[in-house]
Amino acid sequence: MLQNVRAFLFDFDGTLVHQEVDFALMRRRALDVVARYGVPVEEYARLYVLEMIEQVAARLGQGDGAPGAASAAAFAAEAHRAIVEVELEAAERAEVFPGVPEMLRHLKASGIGIAIVTRNCREAVLQVMARNDLPYDALLTRDDVPFVKPDPRHLLAALEALHVTADWAVMCGDHPMDVVAGQSVQARTVGVLPPGQSVEYFAAAHPDLVVSRITEILQYLGG
Repeated sequence: MLQNVRAFLFDFDGTLVHQEVDFALMRRRALDVVARYGVPVEEYARLYVLEMIEQVAARLGQGDGAPGAASAAAFAAEAHRAIVEVELEAAERAEVFPGVPEMLRHLKASGIGIAIVTRNCREAVLQVMARNDLPYDALLTRDDVPFVKPDPRHLLAALEALHVTADWAVMCGDHPMDVVAGQSVQARTVGVLPPGQSVEYFAAAHPDLVVSRITEILQYLGG
C-alpha cells in the first residue's frame, strides 16, 4: 500500500522521537491559568490543551471591546508559556527512535519528500533537532500554521510545502488523531503503535497500515 509514494508526513513525538511529555502536568498548568482568569475550568477540562486555550481565549475575547481582546491575548500568551515550559523540559530528555535518521536519509535519497507535522511548539522540536541528524524538507509545528491537526489545513500546508497532492502522500503517526487527519485530506495513513498497545488501539480510526516501529515502512515501499 506504500507504492508510488512521493511524500511522507510524519508526526514527531511518539513517531520519530521518544519523548515523555507530562500531559497531565501540562493540563494542570493550563487549567490553573484558566482559573486565574475567572473562567470555570470544568467546562473545558476534557478538551485537548490547545483547543482549551483557543476556546477560553475566544470566550474572554467576547468581553467589551478592547478590554476583552486584551484579556484574551494575555490569557493565551500566559497559557502557552505554561505548556511550552513542559514541552521544553521533555525535549531535553527526548531520544530519536533507533533507525529513524537512517530511514529519513533513505527516503530523501529516493527522492521522497519529508514533512514533520506536529502540534508541538517549534522551539521544543528544534531543540531535539539540534542534537540529532533528522533530514526533512518541511517542518510545520503549531507555531507555523493557524490550524493544527486534526484540522486538515495543517496537513494541506505540509503538502503545499512539498508540492505534492494528497494522493501521492502518506501520513504517519502514533495517535488516532494523526490517522483521522490523514484521512481528512485523502492521504494514505500509517498508524504507529505505542509500546504495549495492540492493533485494537487504531480500531476506530482504520489506518491503511499499522506498524510497531516507524522504520517498518521501508519494507512496504514499492516503485
